Amino acid sequence: MNRFGEIIGDDRFASGYTTYTDHYGGEVQNTRIVLPLYVGTLLVSAVVDTAAPWCILNPAIVEQMSPNSMERVGEDRQNIRGIKYEGDLIRTNIKLHADYGEDLVIDATIFVPILKFDEVWNLPNFLGLDGFLHRIRFAVDPQSNTFYFGMIAD
Repeated sequence: MNRFGEIIGDDRFASGYTTYTDHYGGEVQNTRIVLPLYVGTLLVSAVVDTAAPWCILNPAIVEQMSPNSMERVGEDRQNIRGIKYEGDLIRTNIKLHADYGEDLVIDATIFVPILKFDEVWNLPNFLGLDGFLHRIRFAVDPQSNTFYFGMIAD
C-alpha cells in the first residue's frame, strides 16, 4: 500500500498516480522522472522537465498521429541541450494513465522540432512546464517511484 494513498480521491490533492522509471531508454547516468503517457492514442515515454518551456515531442511520433487529433497553433524556437531548433506548436491531448485512481487527460501544447533532411531525433520526449505541468497538480515520491497527479481546482 502506498503511504500517500490518502491524498487520492474526490476533493483531495490527486486523482491518481502512476509508477515512473528513473532512466530514459538506454541512459544509465542520469536519474530522471520518466512517465508513460498517451499522446493522442500513442503510448510514449517522456521525461518530466520543469525547466522546459514546452512539452517537446519526437517529430517521428507526430508523423504517426492522426491529423484530426492535433491542431497547429503556432511556431517557436527552442534551445534544446545547446542546439537551436525551429518547430511547430501543436495542441493535442496527453493522457496520464493511472495505476491507481483516475486517468488524467490534458489539452496540451507541444513543441515539435523541424529536423534537417538527414537529422535524427536522439533526445527524449519532455513534459514541460508551459502547456502541460502548469495545468495540473503533481507530486513525486522518489522512495516508491510514484508520480501523483490531479486537476487544479477551479
